[in-house]
Amino acid sequence: MRILPTTLALALVLPAALAGQARYGLTLGATGGTRLVTDRIFQDIEITQGLAPTVTLSASLPVSERERGGIEVALGFGKTRIKESGFPTVDGPDFKTLSITGGVQGPIISTLGWRFGAGLLKYLPEKEGIFRSGGPLLLILSGGADYRLPIRGPVGVVARLRYDYQRFNTDELQSSGFGRTQDVHRLGLGLGIEYQRP
Repeated sequence: MRILPTTLALALVLPAALAGQARYGLTLGATGGTRLVTDRIFQDIEITQGLAPTVTLSASLPVSERERGGIEVALGFGKTRIKESGFPTVDGPDFKTLSITGGVQGPIISTLGWRFGAGLLKYLPEKEGIFRSGGPLLLILSGGADYRLPIRGPVGVVARLRYDYQRFNTDELQSSGFGRTQDVHRLGLGLGIEYQRP
């Protein structure tokens, strides 16, 4: 008969205990990536992406003694460049990317940790060029590492390395004859602050 009161007590105490271990982060950085398009119709064409300033918000909670589970929401501001055989390289459409990934992270050593995750990335472009019909919503796989500077107190400094993989194509590309998807790899670096509730 004491099981029910014990269960109720745990249900009330556990969320408060976990909330006390919640960690929140804000990171500013830049993300670069491989070509978005490489193909040939009448001539060779490449569409590349430049370095994109990126803002990332994160939150995590402990899921075991060593690992934490959490989410990261990243907003990037990108540009494209178009290179076509026989023509000068020109600026392509600008775009934003909004990604949401869920993941698990844990320690390698005291100040260095790993993270693996998966989620969705949405391209929010100017509706022109390869994005004339809008931006795609893509599945991404991600990994990375965090280096936390040993600062006492609830607020700390963190340097982040993030990698993600996607299969890129757009409705406009498919209607123009670019049938195959492009493997796109992105790498980002950032510096930010973290707050962990004491």
